[in-house]
Amino acid sequence: MGSMEQPQTLTYGTFRYITKGIKPTESKHLYHLPETSEFGDIRSLPMTDIRSSLDLGQDSPYKLNLQGFTARRHLTALKSPPYTHASWNDETILKEIYIPEIEALLLDVTGGKTVFTDSVVMRNNIHIEIDGLAREESKEEVSEFPKFVGTKVGSGGSPAPKVHLDYAPNGARAHIRKYHARVAELSSEIIEAEDRLLAKGISLAELKDHYNGPRWAMFSVWRPLKTVKRDPLALSDCRTFPKEDYVDYKVSFPSAGGEESHKEEVFLACGSEGHAWHWISNQRPDEVLIIQLFDSEAEKNGLGVAGGVMHSSVHIDGMGKEEARESVEVRCTVIW
Repeated sequence: MGSMEQPQTLTYGTFRYITKGIKPTESKHLYHLPETSEFGDIRSLPMTDIRSSLDLGQDSPYKLNLQGFTARRHLTALKSPPYTHASWNDETILKEIYIPEIEALLLDVTGGKTVFTDSVVMRNNIHIEIDGLAREESKEEVSEFPKFVGTKVGSGGSPAPKVHLDYAPNGARAHIRKYHARVAELSSEIIEAEDRLLAKGISLAELKDHYNGPRWAMFSVWRPLKTVKRDPLALSDCRTFPKEDYVDYKVSFPSAGGEESHKEEVFLACGSEGHAWHWISNQRPDEVLIIQLFDSEAEKNGLGVAGGVMHSSVHIDGMGKEEARESVEVRCTVIW
């Protein structure tokens, strides 16, 4: 008899959800979610390791228009000479080398026509409630484009061990209008198409049923800068999150031109044993996660809540004493 394939050993991660029934307290710090104490529903849940899908490329069973995420092997020039680890803090290098690499990857994976990056976020600290992102950005306006967050020494962010989705549909719409004048300019055809409908009395909730502008979607492309030994990133299958598990929350973002900071609606979540979670074990710097945050077509077609993916850093038993995780995420908008 031939040998039987051994079943995959499931890894369990610790997930923190909002306690059901509470109204989350808004943080006074930019970019920040509620404090950990409000995520009182703590669950140990199994995670499917999607490492084997990295060898399949476009044939991966994990697809943006199904689960809302996918993963790719993707080399970057910044991991070879003449670049060094310090190059990841050089905004000129990131702008000239890394951002074009990521934008080309996204266009290849999505088939989109155009793409732009509005921010790059570095994380390199063990989790604290008010991290370097808030300390650095609390009084700065968004003048540069794209915006670099956490690149200055000592200003890097920390992992977010809280189940969340960076943009609710209305948050995505607020972002392209208010975050930066250049973002609004690059998104003008989208904004004009939506504004025409709003002027006719169509409500924000009804936009998805009437929208006839170009399809657009927002993504975060997440890469570790060294092999992940603690606080890995876990992604949900958006089809396993019913609408009743989403919790509205508003995060403060800086505004262009020194204007008062504005609020963007995000989603937190109530816990459920039915949520399907995925990760890449021992994720390396040449392995990237493409995380869909919003998609106008998914919103119209009813994929999850606009195709956005709940995600969180997770604690795994035995990994708590390793060095802080280091990662870079590039936030992009693709237009078809």
